[in-house]
Amino acid sequence: MVVGSADATFGYKILLEGGESIITENEDGSMILTIQNVVPYGVIFDDPEYITLLETVLPDTNSTMNAGVVLSNPDGDNTSLVQVSQLDYSAETKNLTFVIHPLEFYEGSILADLKERSESLNPDIVRNAHVTRIYLEKGLPVSENFGDINRCMDDCERYHEKPTRFFCEMNCAK
Repeated sequence: MVVGSADATFGYKILLEGGESIITENEDGSMILTIQNVVPYGVIFDDPEYITLLETVLPDTNSTMNAGVVLSNPDGDNTSLVQVSQLDYSAETKNLTFVIHPLEFYEGSILADLKERSESLNPDIVRNAHVTRIYLEKGLPVSENFGDINRCMDDCERYHEKPTRFFCEMNCAK
């Protein structure tokens, strides 16, 4: 299966960070990535950047998103572009699990800085990774009724503070 992405959206990156990771391969070529000891906050790279509770930035379990996974150990980093789905987060164990598929190509702009460093997942680095960072691409569709989205955003932002803009975008883009 060839998995790729072309840029038909605008949006921003969400950084989630944790400790060691476990990757297991499925028969269909996908992998399960479990990030342990996840920091309970996410950083939203928007204008301006802000930090929010992890649960507020996680997509629902049925969402599929592009992401950059950066696994770090004392010998260096391994950066890979992937597509993530079937997200599962446990606040009790602080584990975050995704099903991931390597992206064969990426023509977007949100993860472009990671694309330059992207390579295949290196099992040796994964096994020895001490820090795992995942940058989720939160794309917002460019609707034919863009005026309706703007009107929705204006109404939403009028009644909510700036840090909740993320929720406005999620609700208005539906």
